[in-house]
Amino acid sequence: MVNRNFILVPEDRDDRSFSDYHRAHRHAAGVQDTDSPVFQIPAAGDRYPRSSLLALEAATWAREAQPAVFPAFDLALFEAFFGRTEDISDPEVLTRLGASVGLDPAALRAALVTGQYRPMVLREYLEATNQGIHGIPTILIPGQAPIVGAVPYADLKRAVVRAFTGAPDGPRVDPGSGAIILQEGSAQF
Repeated sequence: MVNRNFILVPEDRDDRSFSDYHRAHRHAAGVQDTDSPVFQIPAAGDRYPRSSLLALEAATWAREAQPAVFPAFDLALFEAFFGRTEDISDPEVLTRLGASVGLDPAALRAALVTGQYRPMVLREYLEATNQGIHGIPTILIPGQAPIVGAVPYADLKRAVVRAFTGAPDGPRVDPGSGAIILQEGSAQF
């Protein structure tokens, strides 16, 4: 899996707030499956992050400078924004989240102040838009149509299994264990 940047809110605006549109999307994503992530539904009018750019710069710094910690930081960012509606455009929130997963908050703050990773974020964003990607999340699996948006987990699982097995109708299943049969061994989903 490769993570790349997509700037959802590029401009820095202090007048942003959650709307009924945002609330409806969070509600729909949160009720799709029993194992869906927890989405906090903010009140209409609550403060919305000023921009997604700083959070992307922080994540890119973690991905490039501390790749072993990046998955935990990436998850912390998503949980902070979607699960607790924290303002991930705030450098203090970003450094606190970084520290919570073992990143050096001073180094993270320095990366944000210098804008060292902004060119990489912008380049990856342009690469995505040049490939026709205009929404998030977008998951690209070779040989399959792009998966865009908060799709049901079962659909995403089916696409991943199809990619691993090459079976257009889905995977073969071991009748004894119920495990999905891959080329070498099996995996439990």
